[in-house]
Amino acid sequence: MLLDNLMQLDLNGINKRIFERGCGKVNLEDLYVSVSDAVLRSVITFVEFIPSFIGGLIILFIGLVVAGISHRLILGSLKVIKLEQFLAKYGITKLEGKDIEWSEILAQIARWTIIVIFLVPALEAWRLSAVNAVLNRVILYIPNVIVAVVLAMIGLVFARIGYKVAYNAAKALGKQLANTVALVAQWSITIFTGFLVLHQLGVAQELLRILFAGLVAMIAIAGGLAFGLGGQHTAKQILEEVWNKFHK
Repeated sequence: MLLDNLMQLDLNGINKRIFERGCGKVNLEDLYVSVSDAVLRSVITFVEFIPSFIGGLIILFIGLVVAGISHRLILGSLKVIKLEQFLAKYGITKLEGKDIEWSEILAQIARWTIIVIFLVPALEAWRLSAVNAVLNRVILYIPNVIVAVVLAMIGLVFARIGYKVAYNAAKALGKQLANTVALVAQWSITIFTGFLVLHQLGVAQELLRILFAGLVAMIAIAGGLAFGLGGQHTAKQILEEVWNKFHK
């Protein structure tokens, strides 16, 4: 009886070991199949992506070539019409001692606009739709930048013209006073141009409205106080003349 029990226990142990080895073999085979399938799918995806990647590179290369040609054409055209010489007459080609090449600025804006436009289909070919959403916003924003640059140029030109007109108009008051009046006129136009440029760029538009209204109010109050305190006698004479004319 004891011998039968020992034989039964030994058989159970052998069967258990055989079962465990079989399970281990099955698990290893499943793991091998899973890893092989994952690697194969990755290789297939990479191979399928190669044509799209090459196509995107070709599109981007064409965009870079077109952008370079456009940059040279625009720069050459602006040099032909002598934009820099025209702006130099009004002294707006320098800012704080540094040269400003407006032709180069406009040409670079056009160049990068073309690059971004060609970059959109390239990224689409590379399946980067999330980046495309950002670039589409950039493309829609670029016209605001171009308009802002043009406004800055025109505004600075008018500021210099305003300086010369104000200086010549107030020349009879003396050079020092005429220069002060001319500087006030120039900086008034320059500040107004700055507000226009920032508004065009969409920078804190509500804050700009408040600042502009406050600046106008400050100038009006300062002018009123200056005229009221410093020109009381003149104001009295003007009011008396008007009053006498109405009563005649």
